[in-house]
Amino acid sequence: MRIAAISDLHVLPDGSDRDLLESIKRRVKEVDPDVFVIAGDISDRLDILSDSLSQLNVDSCTNLYVAGNHDIWFEDGESPSSVEKYSKYLGEVCSKNGFIHLPDHQFISGNTAFVGSIGWYDYSFRKHELEIPIEHYEQKEYRGAVWYDLFKIDWGYRDIEATDLFNRKLEYDLSTLPENITQIVYVSHHLPFRELTIYKNRLPWDFHSAFMGAQSTGKILENDGRVILSISGHSHIRNMMSAGELTAITVPLGYGRPDLDKLDDFVRDAVAVIEITKDSVNIPDFVKGDICADLPYIASRH
Repeated sequence: MRIAAISDLHVLPDGSDRDLLESIKRRVKEVDPDVFVIAGDISDRLDILSDSLSQLNVDSCTNLYVAGNHDIWFEDGESPSSVEKYSKYLGEVCSKNGFIHLPDHQFISGNTAFVGSIGWYDYSFRKHELEIPIEHYEQKEYRGAVWYDLFKIDWGYRDIEATDLFNRKLEYDLSTLPENITQIVYVSHHLPFRELTIYKNRLPWDFHSAFMGAQSTGKILENDGRVILSISGHSHIRNMMSAGELTAITVPLGYGRPDLDKLDDFVRDAVAVIEITKDSVNIPDFVKGDICADLPYIASRH
């Protein structure tokens, strides 16, 4: 099985990213995967998300989507809440445009299952040596540095409660898979393993790293025994790690945009190509690091 994967496109609402979306679609068609995965963060606007998925849909393969935190940000003016977006509207937008919203519907091909979740964060990725009181993580602010979910997520859950809810849903999804499933691919936006997170020994970067994911989610994946691959986004620095027989990667594109004549090369780096056999997971030519380094940024929100 061949998978093409990407995340964190952060599509601008003015139509200026149309060339980017067309380049991604061309690259995916060139890869000719069985499954195309997008691991969240296209837009906080449902209309832009819908239009983007319509442009990205590849009719020769199965298209899978998992929402990111930006996708569930409530919009200015009257708009669905974060809970309404995640539980209803994102699934409708995906279905309309030929994508499966994995948190709503597992995808099964032979003995391989794809399960998905937005995931969340519980501050277990924080650097304890910084000695930042837990209250600052709960308030998402420290010395003027703010994690923007503070202003744009309107559900009534504490982060630890949200993480627990998503983890319980993941455990349920894993427990209800058919008996013939021997391999599982987990797709999320937030990271399930601390080792995927990059620390820079400076603030506010390392404060923000606490909002990358939850170690408890990774333990669920490891304990299951059938999960062979985890695909995530969120952190805009691409990374890869192994935990026993499980391979975990992050596949963000990010906020940077190259000149048009370099766009296809940029997209080639951004789209990860994964080959799964019954014995192994192979990710040839995987590009680590920040592929947007030294590029103009289209936004500065975290």
